[in-house]
Amino acid sequence: MIYWKELYESPRRLTSKWGHHRIFAPESYELVRTLQLVPIVHPEALRLAAYFPIVWRVQDDGAVLCVLRSLVAGGLGHPVKPTHAAGGLPLALRGFPVIAAAPAGSGEEIWIDEVVADRPTDVGAPILMEDGRLSRGAVQRIQAVGKLRQAIDTTHRLTEALTRHRLLEPWPLDFELASGGRRIRFDDLMVVRPLTSPDSDLIEHLREFGIEAATFIAAHRISLFRISTLLQAARSAMATETASPQLEEAT
Repeated sequence: MIYWKELYESPRRLTSKWGHHRIFAPESYELVRTLQLVPIVHPEALRLAAYFPIVWRVQDDGAVLCVLRSLVAGGLGHPVKPTHAAGGLPLALRGFPVIAAAPAGSGEEIWIDEVVADRPTDVGAPILMEDGRLSRGAVQRIQAVGKLRQAIDTTHRLTEALTRHRLLEPWPLDFELASGGRRIRFDDLMVVRPLTSPDSDLIEHLREFGIEAATFIAAHRISLFRISTLLQAARSAMATETASPQLEEAT
């Protein structure tokens, strides 16, 4: 099973027949540079809260924990660039184009998205070396995806429990980004509601998940203040790129 299928264009199981294909730095791929909402796992919260709001995006199959990297589509308005701060890259993008996939019943498998690196920054590296071993670059991507896989089930359970304990509420965003009525709006985001003390729903949640949940919720709530940074970056992008077709799609 492939997690977060919407991130990938052409998933393929890695075999020796096409291991000579090259992979490049994460920022070489359009998806890494442009994706606004990136799925994450809860252990990433403490690191990513310094850069982005941590939210849940409501989808047909439930709420998905994400970071909101920009208010503007098309790779604009990102306050943290992949090339400038590796710490600001979620694991799913640090591992790209290696795919986050559940272990198969027949054993460990590696899946790669056979997507074109549209802006390569170097010559890249082969996925497999001549002796059949994984290259250093491939190992680094697989390790990032491995950390993601270790935590994704617990992240799903945390989300389901927050919903069950009535701790999530809508977080609609509606901002004017430039003169002339240019606005951006998100209607499908949720956050942990402001908590009173004592709060019976929160107490029940912490009994179920312990200190790990408390740390995660604290990081999440703190991260929401980063929306002001995203808004500033978006307005700056609008001011300098008003004629860009990318911005027309984002309004």
